[in-house]
Amino acid sequence: MKNFLIVRKGNFSAIYEKRSMLILFITAIVCILSILFSLSMGQKHISLFKIIQVLMGGTGSGDSLIIHSIRLPRTLVALFVGTSLGLAGAVLQGVVKNPLAAPNIIGITDSGSVGALVFLTIFTNPKNNALTTSIFYMPIFAFIGAFSAVLLVYFLAFKKGVTPYRLIMIGIAVAGAAKALTSILILNGPVVFIKEAQLWITGTVYGTNWTHVKLLSSWFMVLFVLTIVFTRELNIQNLDDGISIGLGSSVEKNRFILMVLSAALASGAVAVGGGVSFVGLIAPHICRKLTNSSFENILPLSALIGGIIVVLSDVAARTLFFPLDLPVGIFTAGIGAPFFIYLLIKNQQTLRGRI
Repeated sequence: MKNFLIVRKGNFSAIYEKRSMLILFITAIVCILSILFSLSMGQKHISLFKIIQVLMGGTGSGDSLIIHSIRLPRTLVALFVGTSLGLAGAVLQGVVKNPLAAPNIIGITDSGSVGALVFLTIFTNPKNNALTTSIFYMPIFAFIGAFSAVLLVYFLAFKKGVTPYRLIMIGIAVAGAAKALTSILILNGPVVFIKEAQLWITGTVYGTNWTHVKLLSSWFMVLFVLTIVFTRELNIQNLDDGISIGLGSSVEKNRFILMVLSAALASGAVAVGGGVSFVGLIAPHICRKLTNSSFENILPLSALIGGIIVVLSDVAARTLFFPLDLPVGIFTAGIGAPFFIYLLIKNQQTLRGRI
């Protein structure tokens, strides 16, 4: 056991491979570097030395204002949107035991968008396009929408139990219905709201501020802790249901709880960053290439890789076609859609006969 680190506290226990911990540490360093890179890039390039100086408390310059007021909150929002979606995807793939699972593919992200749009439709003043209540209530509406999708998918997929592949197929149908509802809400909402809503549905972190950072970071940290608590259950969920039941696991109950956690993580990202797609699909796959299939390693690594993907995609969105500031979702979809097709082709033999 020299290559493993064992952690035990009460009923909680976890085994960490030392090589995987090294990969996690390196990924964390890459994540920090991607944040610094994001802070340096823009209409005005800021040196790494100046960024570190400002972050360490240096003030009194135009660079300090640019970093603290514009770039840092936007970068942190992109980071937490990515970590939320990466973690949500890892949990969902573990629950349904399917590499094609992702929050946007089975309708969680789209249904969260419906909930968020309901909030914006109800609480937007059409005269000045301003919210009439606190934005902190928006994730609640997004979660209600995402949770409704989980309930609907679970209910329709239930047939003497829930099979992972039925969840995927029915989830795709629910995603399509949620997209239709999204279009209806946008077309029937305030006129001033249509353009902004379309950009938001694509996925964007443009215009985010410190309020959004506080909102999303607190939402993510609470759910991250809850997800870590269920790490052992995720490992069990990856086994055959008969074996899981033999190990004393309440398979259906815990599967539902984990799907709700995935929906909650995705809804937080949707509420602030809109419909950023495919991050929850890509991040867990990259993790499995880097480390073993144990969720003690996959969960934190998926979160970090998801954060890196969205942060770097946002850098591309605001710099490659300057002065245009494109939605970050265009770049994540540009990477994720071909990747999804590749996975679909790769797993088509497995899919046959198991739905």
